[in-house]
Amino acid sequence: MKTEKILLAAAVLLMTGCSQSTEPTKETAAETSGNSEPVKIEFWHSMGSSTGELIQEIVDEFNASQDEVQVDAIYQGDYTTAGTKLQAAVSGGNAPEVVQIEITRVGMYASQGLLMDMLPYAENDPDFDLDSMYPGVMDFSYYEGQLVSLPNGRSVPVMYYNADALKEAGIEEAPETWEDLREATRSLTTDDMIGFGAPLGDSWYYLALMLTAGGQVYNDEGNNIGFYGEAGTKPLQLWLDMQEEGSLYIPEGEDYASNSALRNAFMAGKCGITMQSSAQYRSLADNSEFEVGVAYIPKDVTYAAIPGGSNLVAFEGMSEEKAEAAWKFMKYMCSGDVAGKYAAGTGYLPTSDAALNSDIYQEMLAQYPYLDVAVGQLEYFVDMPFDEAYTEIKDNVIGKYVQECIIGGMSAEDAVENMYQEAGAFYQ
Repeated sequence: MKTEKILLAAAVLLMTGCSQSTEPTKETAAETSGNSEPVKIEFWHSMGSSTGELIQEIVDEFNASQDEVQVDAIYQGDYTTAGTKLQAAVSGGNAPEVVQIEITRVGMYASQGLLMDMLPYAENDPDFDLDSMYPGVMDFSYYEGQLVSLPNGRSVPVMYYNADALKEAGIEEAPETWEDLREATRSLTTDDMIGFGAPLGDSWYYLALMLTAGGQVYNDEGNNIGFYGEAGTKPLQLWLDMQEEGSLYIPEGEDYASNSALRNAFMAGKCGITMQSSAQYRSLADNSEFEVGVAYIPKDVTYAAIPGGSNLVAFEGMSEEKAEAAWKFMKYMCSGDVAGKYAAGTGYLPTSDAALNSDIYQEMLAQYPYLDVAVGQLEYFVDMPFDEAYTEIKDNVIGKYVQECIIGGMSAEDAVENMYQEAGAFYQ
């Protein structure tokens, strides 16, 4: 983390030294619109497979819709891989103009002054209304009074279940509580299927269960985890109990590869219930030979939803001409029809009423009845840390000890104790 801070601090000097004011003016807008050649900008994203194809389709439609801006969409790998590439580009003073960035990384760049403040553009643009965006998806958008990112591809963990298998087991409703979940996983476990697929490739899912047990991501002081105790150990013990009775499926691979393997196992009928991002709904439904059901994460003492996904950011240091082009593209991505199309094609959250009520989203909702389950969880969104340490704590502390517990044999109590000690060291 210290190395990362040094790299980013150096990037501040490199980028601010050549930056220009990004306050939009009528004169600049006129100059931009008068150019004979379109302004070319790069857009880095982390969406592969069918979602990546949808991103490219949307970008192509934007490019065809006008002749002032030309966007080159470039896939940079999953969030972890793309994050490493972005750090290198920023440190070298070669940041792309627009990036789709995993939300927990926004604070890291914002705290170093590397992100363009889009508030002047939003306030001076008669075609854009910030107040139309859902409050729940606007977290990670503001930093010290600046608008540093816009929601794009926002998601929430949900429970996926093999509805056909549940019905065959005599269970008509999706599990709503942890007790229901235990009973369902026992009933589903046979020689051919294991009840629950453990989502160990991302600590996001452990944290989702932790929140339903009454914990919080950070403590009230904001200097350590907020689940030091029973709220932290209970989800781990839940999975350990499943493992002991043979109803826990553990996929192969690490990090995002593990998540991919888990989704493949679920679609193949090897496990009957799992937790994944809401963004996976269309892919799972389209590639499974059974009805894929979607429900809230089962609760222990309360329902809760941990925000996830990505936002769009633009980096400081570009010319005013490119800054105007970046804003035009990001505004397009957040428009009702475009955001509705992206949500309809994946399972990501529609970011506004305009997106939710767009024709394409409503048409897709008729075909995929669980598409809007994630929307209902907006009211349960929890507060999230917005600092530069959280990404490393989430991935390399919490995630590490979740796996040490479930795969390595560490007790739930020792795992949470280690999380507490190592997370606290970031703030000493």
